[in-house]
Amino acid sequence: MKQIHHFIIILACVFLSSCEERTGYYDSDQKEIISILTGVEWKQTYEARPNFEPTVFEGEGRIYKFNANGTGSYKWENWSDGTITGEPVYFRWTFTTDNFSVIYMDKSEQFWLIDRLTPYELSVTSAFQDPVIYPNTDKSVWRFEAIR
Repeated sequence: MKQIHHFIIILACVFLSSCEERTGYYDSDQKEIISILTGVEWKQTYEARPNFEPTVFEGEGRIYKFNANGTGSYKWENWSDGTITGEPVYFRWTFTTDNFSVIYMDKSEQFWLIDRLTPYELSVTSAFQDPVIYPNTDKSVWRFEAIR
């Protein structure tokens, strides 16, 4: 009986040592994505919706700010003098995929599939349903420039 008890303890130790790393921590790629996304404000410069001519924003448009704590905001701003039209909209955001390629924002109930993210530009496919889960959903393309 004592041998079975020792065997179970050894088996449990082997099993527990083979478990994955702790969850809730970001790897270096995820940290870099968060750093780039939250390190600047993003000025929308382009929007293309299905069945409409693309819009190029010049002089004014939406400015998005993502905070590392999962909060954010956007506002409509005149880029030359900083005048804000209307009230800023505050939201909570999160990534919906392990590789941090899709952002969900709660106030607008939008999903952004990140097509390109650099310290200077952000390009996303925007949709009201997760474009990874529902690839045939209506989508639009938005492009942003970093404001430093």
